[in-house]
Amino acid sequence: MLLLTTLLALAPPAASPPTGTEPTAGPTASTPGAEPLPVIDARLSVDYEPPFPSDSLQLSEVLQLALRDNIDLRSNAIDVEITEANVLTALGAFDVILTAGVTASVSKSPQRGSQITLATGQRQIGVNVGFSRKLETGGTIGLRLDISRAQTDQPLNIGNANAATTELSTYRIAPTLTLNHPLLRGAGIKVNRAEIDKAKLGGNQGESTRILTAQNLVRDIVSAYWDVLFAHRDLQNKRNSVELARRQLERTQALVSAGRLSPVDAKAVEQSLATRESDTITAENTLLDRSLTLRTAMGQNFDDAKTYGVLPTTDPTVRPRTVNVADEVDRALEQNPQLRQLQFAIASGRIDEMVAANQRLPQLDFDATFSPQGRSVDRNGSAAAGDPGSEGNWGEAFRNFFNDGDQIRENGLLADWSLNGSLSLTWDVQNRGAKGRHQNAKLQIRKAEVNLERARQTVAAGVIRAANSLRTAGKVMDVAEISVELAKENLAAEQARFEVGRSTNYDVLLRLDELDKAQASALSAQINYLKALGQLQAFSGEILPAYGLDVP
Repeated sequence: MLLLTTLLALAPPAASPPTGTEPTAGPTASTPGAEPLPVIDARLSVDYEPPFPSDSLQLSEVLQLALRDNIDLRSNAIDVEITEANVLTALGAFDVILTAGVTASVSKSPQRGSQITLATGQRQIGVNVGFSRKLETGGTIGLRLDISRAQTDQPLNIGNANAATTELSTYRIAPTLTLNHPLLRGAGIKVNRAEIDKAKLGGNQGESTRILTAQNLVRDIVSAYWDVLFAHRDLQNKRNSVELARRQLERTQALVSAGRLSPVDAKAVEQSLATRESDTITAENTLLDRSLTLRTAMGQNFDDAKTYGVLPTTDPTVRPRTVNVADEVDRALEQNPQLRQLQFAIASGRIDEMVAANQRLPQLDFDATFSPQGRSVDRNGSAAAGDPGSEGNWGEAFRNFFNDGDQIRENGLLADWSLNGSLSLTWDVQNRGAKGRHQNAKLQIRKAEVNLERARQTVAAGVIRAANSLRTAGKVMDVAEISVELAKENLAAEQARFEVGRSTNYDVLLRLDELDKAQASALSAQINYLKALGQLQAFSGEILPAYGLDVP
């Protein structure tokens, strides 16, 4: 496939051979007897430099720089990290909570009047430690251990506390197990893990957004790069067109000097030459504009930039391929990241709908507390009975958790314990708020499904258009290649007729215009094919692996 065409220059008359001509080709088969035509390379010279500072860049370099510097991609990467933090936050709802504390108190209560007094003072110190955790089923379970020692000033005569008192020490160990659990509203693993599941879906959405941004960026970068390539090669063609027109002017001036043509003929060629030179200047400006567009898409700043232009060095190989539209549509509907985004949004909406439906139930909660304890208390002695008494201690407090061996069968294992339970019901009779939120959640799902259907239509239509553009561009490339070859032959034949006086400058310039149009059409078809291919790859989610890229 011709991307940089080779143009046939016009042969100089024998009387005034031009300088600097290239090696000549053989005579044209369609014009027997015609003079050999020099061949001019359509490419710019190796040391060519545009009229503005430029860098030579391959497409792979451009894509790597764009993925590294693009602001949107960096922002998407942060969004993904935020969603990961959200997942961690949601998991934190089921963290184990540790509580601990130290308590101390001192009190004095002297007897007043004939009041019966059980204690005239007390000093107590205690420590506590506890663990609690929310259950995935909706409740909360907690375990707390209280350890305390109290010293009580107890009167020997409760009717006359001022007579004499004794100090009794109490050692207490009391674990407490607490369970709170909803039975209707707020009950269930799915309901209570809803925030975790939504956070994970948010992470999937963020990743899909990042991939979609990268794919769109690569698609736009590739398209912009091909635009630069088109502008660059269009400039090459126009510069060579100027050279051909200049040589035609030299031949015409030679014929005017020989008296074979009128000076008016030379003016017509001069006008055509001026037009082509103007087109060349326009092409240079277009190349700069396309280069700036590409650099902007790459995320580059121009504050301290020393170069503005881009000289594309990637020479694409265009091989038209057969496209199965049905397979491409199915692949795009399955892999397109935009559709996956909407599917994740619907899944998140279904979680909201499930939670909203659960909130319509009455609030029925169960609470239970079980607290065994072990105590040890000083025992006063009796002089009359010869009983010296005993002091309490922590070991005895722990042993007092349990009954003695002969009492276990009758009273159970634990000696000192309490068990409490309760059920509480709260019911919003009209329940309009919960019903409204549930209805809203269902409508949001319906809206998301409509958006998904619209997006599927857009993706399918885009695939069909891109596939058709590939087919059309492939056909145009085939026709354009033939048109370029025919335009070259027609130009050579017209020049041969001009040399023998059977044609005019107008006819030669007309053939030159036809060659310019054929070259532009061929180049445009190739660029359109490459753009359509990038569009198709973006729809099907294959553009990143197609260029060997990974999302940073």
